[in-house]
Amino acid sequence: MSDKKPLQKVVYLNESKFRDAMLSLRRRGNQHLRAYQTACTIIESLRYGLEELNKLTNHGESRIKHCLKYDLSNDAHRLVTVHSDGHIYLLHVGSHDEVDRWLDQNRGLTVTVNEETRRITMTYVTSVEQGEPRETPGLNFAALTETNVPYLKRLPGFDVREFVPSAFVARSMEALDENSSDNDIQDAVAHLSETIGPEVGLLLLDMLLSLREGHAAAAEARLAVFRGEAKDVAADNELESAALADEVNSDSAIVLNELSPEDVKRLFEPDKFQDWMLFLHPEQRRIADAEYDRATVLTGVSGSGKTCVLVHRARSLARKYPGQRIIVMTLNRSLSRLLYNLLAALCSPEELRTIEVMAFYDYFERLVRHFGPEKELDHLRSLAKAHPEASAILRTIDSVQADTYAREFDPRSGEKLDDCWDTFLDQAYVRTLLTYVTEAITTRDWRIDVPDYLREEFTLIRTAVPTADRIRSYLDLERAGRAIPLSEKVRRQVLDLLLLYEETMLHGGLLDEPALTLSLLPHLRELPSVPEELRFRCLLVDEFQDFSTRDLIVLRRLTPTEPNALFLTGDTVQKVHVKDLRLGAVGLDIISSHRERITKNYRNSRQILAAAALLANEESQHAKSLGEDLEFLDPELAIRETSKPRAVEAYSGNEIVHAFLITRSCIEADQATPWSVCIVTANESMFTVAGILEQIPAAFPCKVEALNGDYTRDRTSMTVGTMSDVKGFEFSMIVIVGCSKGALPPSGSCPDEAWRHAFRLYVAMTRGRDQVTMIYSGEPSRFLTKMGDLLDWQHLPVGDQPASIAS
Repeated sequence: MSDKKPLQKVVYLNESKFRDAMLSLRRRGNQHLRAYQTACTIIESLRYGLEELNKLTNHGESRIKHCLKYDLSNDAHRLVTVHSDGHIYLLHVGSHDEVDRWLDQNRGLTVTVNEETRRITMTYVTSVEQGEPRETPGLNFAALTETNVPYLKRLPGFDVREFVPSAFVARSMEALDENSSDNDIQDAVAHLSETIGPEVGLLLLDMLLSLREGHAAAAEARLAVFRGEAKDVAADNELESAALADEVNSDSAIVLNELSPEDVKRLFEPDKFQDWMLFLHPEQRRIADAEYDRATVLTGVSGSGKTCVLVHRARSLARKYPGQRIIVMTLNRSLSRLLYNLLAALCSPEELRTIEVMAFYDYFERLVRHFGPEKELDHLRSLAKAHPEASAILRTIDSVQADTYAREFDPRSGEKLDDCWDTFLDQAYVRTLLTYVTEAITTRDWRIDVPDYLREEFTLIRTAVPTADRIRSYLDLERAGRAIPLSEKVRRQVLDLLLLYEETMLHGGLLDEPALTLSLLPHLRELPSVPEELRFRCLLVDEFQDFSTRDLIVLRRLTPTEPNALFLTGDTVQKVHVKDLRLGAVGLDIISSHRERITKNYRNSRQILAAAALLANEESQHAKSLGEDLEFLDPELAIRETSKPRAVEAYSGNEIVHAFLITRSCIEADQATPWSVCIVTANESMFTVAGILEQIPAAFPCKVEALNGDYTRDRTSMTVGTMSDVKGFEFSMIVIVGCSKGALPPSGSCPDEAWRHAFRLYVAMTRGRDQVTMIYSGEPSRFLTKMGDLLDWQHLPVGDQPASIAS
């Protein structure tokens, strides 16, 4: 039996900010860039053994236990590591002077593991032998909070009297807060060390310094070490290995040996903002690589990495079934482009050749062109014969040409679907019939914009029932999610209006998404025999909640009955369209399919997700009361903390000005790179994307463009989009305009169906990893009010200078 020592594994800790130090070297160029390249080579070689590392001159380091620092190739830079029996932790890299300063500021740094929770945390343990504590950057660099709670009261369940018997001294320790100077803290601890003992004094000093810097987890870990509940990772190799394999550390520690060489390289590339999309945590990896003998539905909270799993699963299937077609599908083209870019960054050229990323419309349009429109047109003819406008409708149906049937816009006139809707509303008979429907709806609630409500009703009808059985099925339909009851008489009037709208689309040579699906439903039996160019071995659907029951019926008929053939990801709380969606109706219920869930949020800070989840949870209860098939997953908040989401009051008419002031200040202060910043409109009628782009200030520090799937490719450009646009994307900073009462939810929308707009706000908020700002004027939206103290409210100051609150 071999007694060869096991290969040491290399660990990257998010807390260490090692990646930031690496990228700092790369940005500075010259000898710093060479040091960066050398470090990359060394880190990659550590996957296979210590030979390359052992070639470097190393130095012991007393300021941190188990620390070794290595001279890189040019002897002007050093790599700082901590070693245990089985692992090497990457801590810092920089020039000699930078490393020396870093070590002074991190004296006593200890990587700890909690024996009960297995949580790995970096903390500071100043020993009596070591004497002096680490250098700190001073009070000016303290993490300031809105409420300034005394430091030691920020730890739940901690009572300083456990260590300090004197009530007077305990009160003085408890009084230390953000207004306390360095001398205040040092004097209090020095007195304590003299009267009680240096061990307790150093404990409280380490805790206070960590809390002052905003690192509550480090303070808790320091206390756990003192109590014997946690230990240095180097003290227990078995516990250390178990902890690194535990899901509890999946958002804070990456064992680089378990990544592919491409992934290791990608970790230290500066142009990969979407780390969460490219690196899998253990539970995500299990799902991405699993064998499923049935269709699989993955649900997860916002920021849980569902898209990450889907992208990796596509690559895994491409490897499993070489040469066979893998389709990744989502609803809109912008998101499909983003998915393609992620796959292109992740996959080899051979793998990528077998994966096709498609928007729903593009694939269904190809299917409709193959089968032709005649069967659906026959169903419309049957409905038209009993319609008061039968002759006009039948003439339009008879004039339809198959080669121009499936289009989103008319290439000759430039007419789009929104133009088609305006044309529909302008017809004399439509105006007459709409009068009766308006009376029935406004009798229930006079505030409702009836044409908008009717357009949503059309979508519900066309996604819930096939054209061939439309009248009977709609009259019996429960209309899940709709708050305004409609009598049989009104429903028949709605159906008459719907047929006129379909006639208007056909006359303009246009077809929307529901019409594509309805055109395919008569061909369900023929779908499995489509031509080879329309077939696939595996189908992966992102954001399935944007699809309808009928869409999924078509896709299920096209999917082979083989293992791993169908995989869907989504979150029903992010369902914002008025579509019929019942997974059970297409054999995707919990009995007929595999179900996977991820409740851990890997993207947003605790503060952002806590506020957004509060809103989504409450509103989902109302949606369920209206019959919506929703599943709210209570999110497991991330360890990472930032400031609360901000609710910023603006002067009326200056909301966009404020948005640009706020984004400008962050970009110029290097708090965010342009491409990770997005301005989002919460009301597309009041604040259009084009209108926001027209108000870009002069001499703005970067380009500003409409959001698209290539947004990550230009680091010098920030983006503008709608709340629907940003779904599936990620940004460091989100600024949402139009969060006033009357704008969100929009005036004219059904008050009892406002949950849809709340879900849109939830989606937009959870796109922001680090900073979320919501701008309103006058009264704030009730959604903001509902989040209450979970937001940082910034009201207008006295005076007339709107720029004064944009800091």
